[in-house]
Amino acid sequence: MSNFRRRMTLLLAALVAAMAGVIAAASPAQAATYGPYTAKVNIDARGSMDPNDRTATDWYTAGQGVYIQCQDWGMAAGGSTLWDYTAANWWIPDAYLTTGHSGRVPGVPLCSDLGIDGTPAGVGFSAGPYKASTAIDGRGSMDPDDRVKTDAYLSGANLYVKCQDYGLSAGGSTLWIYTTDGYWVPDAYVTTGTSGMIDGAPRCISIGINGTPSGTGANSGPYPVKFALDGRGSPDPDDRVRVDAYPDGSSLYIRCQDTGVSTGGSTLWDYTTDGYWVPDAYVTTGIDGRISGVPLCSSIGIGGGSGGGSGTQFKIRTNLNGYYEKSLSSGNVWDKYTEGSYVTIMCQAYGEVNYGGSAIWDLTSDGLWIPDYYVVTGSSSMVMTSCDGDSPSGSGNRFLVKETLNGYNGKSLTSTYVLDKYPAGSYVTITCQAYGEFNYGGYAVWDYTSDGLWIADYYVSTGSTDIIMNRCDSDPKPSGGSGNPTVPSNPATGSVPTSEVRDRIVNAAYSQLGTQEWGDNCNPYGNGGVKCGDPWCSMFASWTWQQAGIDVYFPYSGTFETWGKNRGLMTSKSNIEPGDVVIYGTSYYDSDHIGVVVDVDPVTGNITTIEGNYGNKVTMVTNMDPHNPGPVHSYNNIYAVVSPVADANTNWTSGSSLVDESDFGNASDNDICTGVKSASGMQYQLCLEGWVTTPSSTYGAYNNTRYRGRLSVVYDDNSSSPSHGAVQAAVDLYVPGNGWGDGRCVSSLLADGKRRDCYTEWLDVADRGASVLDATVTINGEDQNELRVTGLPMVGYRQETSTYCGPATVKSAAMTMRASSAPSQSSIADQMKTDTYGFTYPGDMASGWNAFVPTGLGYSFYDWYSASTSGTSMELQVERIREHLDNGQPSSTLVQYGYLPWGDPTADTSVRHYMMIYGYSASYNASGTNTNWPVTAFQVWDSASAKTYTITVDDLIYASQTAAGVGGFDVIAPNG
Repeated sequence: MSNFRRRMTLLLAALVAAMAGVIAAASPAQAATYGPYTAKVNIDARGSMDPNDRTATDWYTAGQGVYIQCQDWGMAAGGSTLWDYTAANWWIPDAYLTTGHSGRVPGVPLCSDLGIDGTPAGVGFSAGPYKASTAIDGRGSMDPDDRVKTDAYLSGANLYVKCQDYGLSAGGSTLWIYTTDGYWVPDAYVTTGTSGMIDGAPRCISIGINGTPSGTGANSGPYPVKFALDGRGSPDPDDRVRVDAYPDGSSLYIRCQDTGVSTGGSTLWDYTTDGYWVPDAYVTTGIDGRISGVPLCSSIGIGGGSGGGSGTQFKIRTNLNGYYEKSLSSGNVWDKYTEGSYVTIMCQAYGEVNYGGSAIWDLTSDGLWIPDYYVVTGSSSMVMTSCDGDSPSGSGNRFLVKETLNGYNGKSLTSTYVLDKYPAGSYVTITCQAYGEFNYGGYAVWDYTSDGLWIADYYVSTGSTDIIMNRCDSDPKPSGGSGNPTVPSNPATGSVPTSEVRDRIVNAAYSQLGTQEWGDNCNPYGNGGVKCGDPWCSMFASWTWQQAGIDVYFPYSGTFETWGKNRGLMTSKSNIEPGDVVIYGTSYYDSDHIGVVVDVDPVTGNITTIEGNYGNKVTMVTNMDPHNPGPVHSYNNIYAVVSPVADANTNWTSGSSLVDESDFGNASDNDICTGVKSASGMQYQLCLEGWVTTPSSTYGAYNNTRYRGRLSVVYDDNSSSPSHGAVQAAVDLYVPGNGWGDGRCVSSLLADGKRRDCYTEWLDVADRGASVLDATVTINGEDQNELRVTGLPMVGYRQETSTYCGPATVKSAAMTMRASSAPSQSSIADQMKTDTYGFTYPGDMASGWNAFVPTGLGYSFYDWYSASTSGTSMELQVERIREHLDNGQPSSTLVQYGYLPWGDPTADTSVRHYMMIYGYSASYNASGTNTNWPVTAFQVWDSASAKTYTITVDDLIYASQTAAGVGGFDVIAPNG
């Protein structure tokens, strides 16, 4: 777009917004508008609640006032799914607008209530409102126990439906609703007017919303049916419970599979997400057998797939004798069952090892036994009820060897051995089994052969992953440790917000330090579990990214480079950030190794990595120059750096000292800081840094003209915590008249003695009101309580005489509140009747404030006590000062100067002194009894020393009580 067209577009936007506000104010007949609310950044206009549905670029500019008609929920943008519909008939993400609320603005209607639909194309629909018939908790999946928000909908409350699907039974129904608020709720508890699916509502899984409860199967599909298909109540073709459950041409989703009565030439049955059994032969799944990744129904507690009193039909693969006993040497009926026919199996049992090394036998409806190896049950294990309590024979059995095996003299791959003793495809006689060193596939089972040698059970077809025969010894089964480590399961792809991706990667890598391989490169980072036989540095790097919701699995490190090039996520060695991967070698075809970056030194640019398969374990490499890794690494060149996400994070910088609460009063001039917080060995502190211009005359104004935010973090090397800790931070600063500034500092792994600072940019003070600095800190993956610092744009005056603390404080307050002018301190002293000793009575001070500060605010003198006649606690009085500071109104307190932390304790105890309170620091407390932001310290202007100080609430009250009398707290504060 040319500059001219761009200017015209912005001008038109401003005119439309302005006209919308004028019309809204002047025409009560038009639909109500609300606002104006300030745009945090330039905002594109959207045609729907889809961040990519841009219609006009920069329609609203940062700082512009925006009027809205209603709000609703759509696709995520800026970390929220809430959207605003503006007076100019555009959709914009609520996250980019300052409404003063983290959710819906009270009183603003829901757009769907007004008939305004901004649903993006292809993401379902919105139906409702429907009323909750009882108080309903919001669930994170279709599991009644997966509660994520208590009383998300109270009885009688309205909710809106985005889609529906089937899950675990709740309230007598398996039907669930996914609401526009992002919660799953049982359909049985919502008055929809129907006991089934709402007309027109899509299946959630068909629009990419999967609420399958953990451990209850995997919704797979959709798969088309071959013709109209009845739904069965069990895997029996005659057990019809719903005719034409799936009409011709429709599709279904499969939760699990199992075997049943043969139908259509197969004993395989599918259990659908609608709760019906259907013959697999009548569904186009693209495979003749079990679908990869779909569980056996019996393994997840869904019955119907095992034989009962009437037996289950299975197909046989070859002509079989029917045996009178569970042994190939017992009497038999020759060729009783012919190849390709179906036989009814009543139950199964262990007996003598038969074909293929299997010890399983099937009892037919004829009362005969047949070897399970040649029966198509869909499993090499037992799938039906056991006929008896027999276990596999332990007198020596022959089993198939799947790969050529050495015969070892001990239960260890490092013991002496006979090379290639047992060829692949041969049979070996096993006399007993035992637990030993972990071998292939992460198994710890060893088989003792008739030759007196040990072989790894992983490559022997015993039909089980554990011991099935007599134990050779009593050695316990090993668990945990370096031999068989376990790792957390991967979160869903895309489920981790971009702002948290790097933090998750760093924490995942750090959690695995010291994990060692076992056997033949065996490690727990394979795709879905243990992987053996191949180098695993890239598997480990892939796993750390998977922990951040990134769908990658690259056994070859060079593939990371291809992935990054295809997505524009390659970066330079000079711009590495934690969470990136560095690839060693010279090119894709000569990629030798890979490491995960967990820290970057802000001064030197040197990096710390955590690398899999480095020295056969997960190892940390510190203080490495990415341009020349050779001095500290076995590989001397990094040829590529790949980032997991494209973000605009701010790098950490070198730190500065933290100011402990015991040192309040000695903080850097003009800085308002919280106390030092501690968690997991970390100490951290938030400071609002002020830029103050000094006056040209002794008694002129000290002007606070700029603010910026700083979060400092240092690792406490005196702590007993681990020697490293991962930290990330988000710092947000709001300055009236100049909008927002922020710092987003990525996860960094700090070592002992390391210190980091995360800054916002400097913002000029442009208007009256409170500048607010908030910060969130994540340490070792856990969010800490939010910190807040607030300060007014202070203008301070030194008192012109030793007795003019009152007049100087009033003049400072008036100019801090941006009065157009204020008289001299002597004039103010006359107005407030400051006596010959220079003392101004608190009541007269209040009159002076009312006379000289901007009108319409109103101040009074309050003599507060910790146990006042009104019953109001001192805590609430402090909260009152805080609330007025948020509204841009300073207060003043009367103290005994010698009792201030920076005062002279030898001073005359009769000396009283006024100070202006213009800022505070606090830490969020969700369980606070009177306030969620309990103040820890105030920022004051001391006209005697012409300096600002941070003082704890306790120190301020102590100094004030000594001036006002025991228990008193004299304050000049706003009314109301």
